[in-house]
Amino acid sequence: MDWHWFLLTLSPFLFWLWFELIRDEALPIPLPRVTIRKMLKLANVKKNDLVYDLGSGDGRALIIAAKEFHAKAIGIEKNRLLVWLSRLIVKKNNLHDKIKIICGDIFDENLKNADVILMYLSHKLTQELKHKFKKELRKGTRIVSASHPIVGWKEIKKIRTGHFYSYLYKI
Repeated sequence: MDWHWFLLTLSPFLFWLWFELIRDEALPIPLPRVTIRKMLKLANVKKNDLVYDLGSGDGRALIIAAKEFHAKAIGIEKNRLLVWLSRLIVKKNNLHDKIKIICGDIFDENLKNADVILMYLSHKLTQELKHKFKKELRKGTRIVSASHPIVGWKEIKKIRTGHFYSYLYKI
């Protein structure tokens, strides 16, 4: 009987959490750390590169870029719950001087300072970003897309990262 009361009390919170995670979007699915490392190596991330992670989720790619590749990193995430979580993880890792998390829409943020763009987005979003990339990114900016190629663009390299491919492009 007590667990029924617990579930009834907890259900509004669980509904809010579910709604917050899928609000007009696909569920955020974090990439395995090994895949992120392969993507960062594919992009040839160097010390002091500025890495943007579009749809940065819990911030794991930003943490790896900062800790292991000594890059600076900016995450753009629309989900407020994931922004809060990733900021907490950044603070816990004492990386607030190397990582910034922006709560916002990737289409509203200017990417002109990026050296590297990482993304694991839906096929539709990946294609919609082509025009933004052409408009804002500098010559030489590297883009790594996990799972979805950018249709109409010729990748520089394609590697297997887990159960799918990641694609490297250069502006």
